[in-house]
Amino acid sequence: MKKMIVLLLFAIGAPALSGSGRSPAEAAAPLKETVTVSVVEVPVTVVARDGNPLRGLTAANFEVIDEGKKRAITSFDAIDFASKEVAQAISPLNPAARRNFMLVFDLAFSQPSSIARAQQAARDFIGKSMLPRDRVAVATLDNTRGFRLLTAFTTDRTLLASAIDDPRSYRSSDPLQIASHAVVDLDRDSLTIAPMNTEPSGEGRPHEQALIAGARNMIEISQAAERARDSYNRHDVDHEIALLGALGTSLRSVAGRKQIILLSEGFDSALLQGRTSKSMMTHRAEQETIDTLRGELWKVDNDTRFGNATSAKLLQEFADVCKRSDVVLHAIDIRGVRMQSSVENGHVESSNEALHALASPTGGTVFENANDLASQFNRMLHQQEVVYVLGINAPASEPGKFHSLKVKLVNAPDSARLTYRSGYYEAGALSDAERTLTTAEIIINDIPQSDLRVAAIASPFPGSGTNAQVPVIIDINGADLIAKSEDESIVADIYIYAFDSTGVVRDSLYQRLTLDADKVGEKLRAGGLKYYGTLTLPPATYAVKTLVRLPEQQKNGYARVDLVVPEHNAMAMSRPLFFEDTSRWVLVKGTSHDPNGAYPFTIGESTFIPSASARSRFAVFVANVTDANVDAAPGASLVSKSGNAFVFDLAPDAKWIEVAVRGTSLKTSVQLP
Repeated sequence: MKKMIVLLLFAIGAPALSGSGRSPAEAAAPLKETVTVSVVEVPVTVVARDGNPLRGLTAANFEVIDEGKKRAITSFDAIDFASKEVAQAISPLNPAARRNFMLVFDLAFSQPSSIARAQQAARDFIGKSMLPRDRVAVATLDNTRGFRLLTAFTTDRTLLASAIDDPRSYRSSDPLQIASHAVVDLDRDSLTIAPMNTEPSGEGRPHEQALIAGARNMIEISQAAERARDSYNRHDVDHEIALLGALGTSLRSVAGRKQIILLSEGFDSALLQGRTSKSMMTHRAEQETIDTLRGELWKVDNDTRFGNATSAKLLQEFADVCKRSDVVLHAIDIRGVRMQSSVENGHVESSNEALHALASPTGGTVFENANDLASQFNRMLHQQEVVYVLGINAPASEPGKFHSLKVKLVNAPDSARLTYRSGYYEAGALSDAERTLTTAEIIINDIPQSDLRVAAIASPFPGSGTNAQVPVIIDINGADLIAKSEDESIVADIYIYAFDSTGVVRDSLYQRLTLDADKVGEKLRAGGLKYYGTLTLPPATYAVKTLVRLPEQQKNGYARVDLVVPEHNAMAMSRPLFFEDTSRWVLVKGTSHDPNGAYPFTIGESTFIPSASARSRFAVFVANVTDANVDAAPGASLVSKSGNAFVFDLAPDAKWIEVAVRGTSLKTSVQLP
């Protein structure tokens, strides 16, 4: 959700102001009122009667109703995931059109043998159903550790495969959980079970009645044990539903439709809904019927017989949260084929009704007793191939307030079926889990940030091995850093990720900086902070994404650089690298993943640190070309040459730079601001 400020001017005539106490000059001035307007984006999928996505619609085919009021569609975007243009995972994409899947391993209600089936189902989904632009997260539900987020939503299939291989204990150190992962634990409440009273009661009986009384006592003891077990299990069920509800709430900050895929055997649906007609045939149900006829109602577990009201309320709240957060829960029954009878026990109630109870209210599907889960998923995902993103402007009045939405089709087939979010929340305070997901969202979805001005530049150079060293220079505006921190320490988190064209993170850097504002404040006000870190990357096309976050000030800055790392020993040319007067900058040398690599910014015996912004003089470096010579477009004049390093002066009125190496196809060009 984006925000903008609209200034409303009301010109009010003098007669209307009589008696107001304002001077004529004040009365002549217009009154001003500032109204904050949220730009809300609504992703919509439209499916024709034959089950195929309906293509070719425009903004004129839709109407959006916000809290009963029709809103004008101010922006419109149509994304077709089946098209070649969208297939590249590295190119930017409207975040609202993203498809987000969270694979949740239910460790609480799944046998160890079933977890292996869950892992295979997850691998099949990643390998056969996931498109390059889809984002997937991995999490677990556990009786003792609650909900654990193993990865945030990411396109990195290597990371996802690692998490799927070891969902019980997979851990890593990336604070954003998109290249490796740190675990977030939402601890479950402590569980206390009252001790069971199994002492027999009643007066003494003759010997021939003692056996009957003893048998009855054994039945009562068994029933009490079953009630205690049900109470224990119901607590676990309630806790799992509550955790799923908290997860749904956290996901509301993630752009696009979110789909939870629960990998679970499920639990006894009677704990939620009471007994079905089939389960009323069991010995326990028959005994409770006899106890009811005898008037011994204290022996009857009404929660199991008719369903538990608290559990039903939690389930309804979970469904409401999912609808409001645009979350759909699908379930995969990892139990496999369920047998309804056994030689030892006769009829055995074994169903996945509980999974249906979780999935159906959210609009989800249960995949059961199937060996072709991939084909079933593909049919479902095929219907979501085309996403229409409708943008509306809505006045913001109360942070966290929920707005109901309705979307209607205009001049389209009546049989077409729409799927869209049921509403949106006005921007407000975020929980820690939401903040973690939102921070990762900035990087994954290339969301611009304006609180902290950041510029970045990256260029590949020959490394000490077969991989290239890729220095990344980040310039952070000093005035934005020093704001509200004149006499305090400044804490800044720097995240750098290199995504290849398949969405895999090939290298990353994270560093927390703590600056003493009293000592470096003067330089920060004069210029800013310049950070220099080095990645090491194999040949490929990359998007190098940088996020700078001030956690204490809740400020973010973001920059992205696209680059190509050439083959080892291939001819190559750097982008223009501008010289910088570093005397007015706070310089921070960060981590290098190629510590043995030669310092790249060297011309003769001189070194420099580039600027991430255009300056009056720049250099280009050429590699693996013998006796290279270059030609520059008008606006740049060659000043000097040292080996394969060339220095140029830039004309004051230059709008672009282009430098080419003679006799080769090497060329670099930059559009100037």
